[in-house]
Amino acid sequence: MTGAPMRGGWLIALALASACSQTTKVGDEPDPGHSAPATEAGSTPGQPKASPAAIGPTTKGSMREHPAKTAWRFDGGTPEGVDIAAAEAQGYTVVDLSDDWTPYIFTEKTAGVDDSKPNEYRARYIGLANDQVDLWGEPLDPHEHNFLELYGIPPSLSVVADEWKQLPSELDPCLKQAGYDPAVFAGFTGDISFSKASAKKRVRAASWMKSELFKLARKAKLDPKTAEGLQAAANHPKTASMYKRWREVQAEVDVIANAQIRFRCEKLYSTNGGRGQFDPGIYDAETTHALAAFERKHDIMGWGHFKDDNIAVLAMTPEQAMHARLLRVVQERVVAAAGIVEDGSAARWKKDFRYKDRAGVEQPLRDLAGEFTDAAVAQLGIDTPEKAKTTLGQWAELAAKTTGGSSDKPYAALLVALKLPPLPDYYSADMQFDAVIDRGDVWYDFPYDALGNKKSQPRQRYPHLTLYVTYEGQRIPIVHWRTTIGSWRNEMKDGEVMLKYKNSDVGARVWKDIMAAPVWIPPATTPPEELIKGYWRKGKFRRDVNYPEIGPGYRSAYGLVAAYHIRQNKDEAGNITSEFDNSIRTHGSVDYMSILRRFSHGCHRLYNMDAVRLFSFILRHRAYTREGETNVGVRRNLEVDERTFVMRIDSRGYKYELVEPIPVTVTEGRIRGGRRSPIVEYLAKPGAVETTDDGVLVVSE
Repeated sequence: MTGAPMRGGWLIALALASACSQTTKVGDEPDPGHSAPATEAGSTPGQPKASPAAIGPTTKGSMREHPAKTAWRFDGGTPEGVDIAAAEAQGYTVVDLSDDWTPYIFTEKTAGVDDSKPNEYRARYIGLANDQVDLWGEPLDPHEHNFLELYGIPPSLSVVADEWKQLPSELDPCLKQAGYDPAVFAGFTGDISFSKASAKKRVRAASWMKSELFKLARKAKLDPKTAEGLQAAANHPKTASMYKRWREVQAEVDVIANAQIRFRCEKLYSTNGGRGQFDPGIYDAETTHALAAFERKHDIMGWGHFKDDNIAVLAMTPEQAMHARLLRVVQERVVAAAGIVEDGSAARWKKDFRYKDRAGVEQPLRDLAGEFTDAAVAQLGIDTPEKAKTTLGQWAELAAKTTGGSSDKPYAALLVALKLPPLPDYYSADMQFDAVIDRGDVWYDFPYDALGNKKSQPRQRYPHLTLYVTYEGQRIPIVHWRTTIGSWRNEMKDGEVMLKYKNSDVGARVWKDIMAAPVWIPPATTPPEELIKGYWRKGKFRRDVNYPEIGPGYRSAYGLVAAYHIRQNKDEAGNITSEFDNSIRTHGSVDYMSILRRFSHGCHRLYNMDAVRLFSFILRHRAYTREGETNVGVRRNLEVDERTFVMRIDSRGYKYELVEPIPVTVTEGRIRGGRRSPIVEYLAKPGAVETTDDGVLVVSE
């Protein structure tokens, strides 16, 4: 990830992640990279099941304990029900496509281990994925959808299937009636930026230019009201210049107007039941929010403008876009079931890197997520929108057979058995990981002059996190992702908001504790005003403690999962004498802008979906203790605008403790500017300093 990524690009091409401690050690299991010997017994329901000895012990990635007991395999095209344990023994990977699926970090029990601990966020995750509740836990309005893929919560199959069902009855007729023309997107190049000042000027300019063009065309003996006459005006020496100017502006108006039709028919506006109130072709604020919803729906990291990435998806038919969305859902389930994380980022970073497998043959780095999804798509027969639409209906029938029709949810229980590509030889039940966080270009200089003017502090080298695995003496990179480091932030000092440099400290650390659905406990230095949020919900304005940022939840300061950075002090013999937590974390985040361009409070942020995949992967391949919810009892009165708000925090999150911590090295990076070390003092704000919504000082790139 070396720039603003177009996530899931291959999918688009194909369519055209307790207070009571449990001391059980989890991780002593067979190598998951290589299948157990095949057994024929128990291959279909009703036959004798394979013996426990033939099947082997239950591993962490096993689905044998799933109450469905049956998975569906597609070897011959026609689905066949198989016993889950027998399918796994035969080398199949059982993938959970059910509506109540969650990533590994939100499991409540380790397969094969008696360590059950309830995960309080699991039900909320499922409700969000199924469009049943919003981030506050309140029911959604009929036209509302969550669109949380970018934030680590892909939709359930039921959500995708319901939308697909509405295509012929609602969406297609709506688009046709409104005169929707997708061709305007296919032929458009360039960007359209949002600006209140130019929103109406664009339409007026196009209208004026067209009027002038028609005048010139008539003088040139052309009839601009006909297609032939207008085309002739494009090449006539007296009209060509005005024609070009008009088409450039009119093309933007056409893109905006047709996007508005698409947004209205898909009910992506925030008002009028999702249909909005807008003037065609005018890029107003409400259309900006609808575009943001469209981008979230289609996994696009948007910048508030019409750009190549969202234009490409607008150029797709709604059915093609739905198909791409379905494939992303399948990919997330396949990646989770296979226990993989490699997404090609390390291969792009180290193109010439090779390692030797167990036979001594050199192997390149791979994109396992892409490979495994391709294999799944082929076996499931969902490689085209037409096939996928039919298959969704078939899957609903299989799910009903699995549950015996006892559930009103279309995909209450749907497990499929797939033959996936072989894993690299470096895979095992106990993989030897280490991570390196390169801080990139670092500026310690104060970023403002005495008048409050922003100083230029450019970065060419951005922070990156690389996860390595050591195999047969070889240190192999498997992911290489953009991350963040600290910078100047607002903090309270003696009752006044001051600026403080939040450093991302350098040196050897370890990941020891992994917290799912982590909760951020604001330090006493956090200004109370930053902990109170006003928002509109269901037509009412509310003001309360900003629990979405505190957590647990996808919008929390720590995202959906966090790994604590712990410094271990050792004696001369290498024994650990003490441990120190200075509140630095590697964690998820919804703020992809900060990961692409900005900074943090000192922590190392990852996109939520990547953080979920990363730490689910680590837990699958390292021994851990499942401790469950970590209870706290934080209460704090926040005085804001002569009102008292009581902040209540009951849990830090759901904790896993690694039996053997993972080494993490944070490098110094490349120090730029005059200062060689961070300023430790609090400094007053000079002049008028601009900040982002979350209080980050914006530093020029």
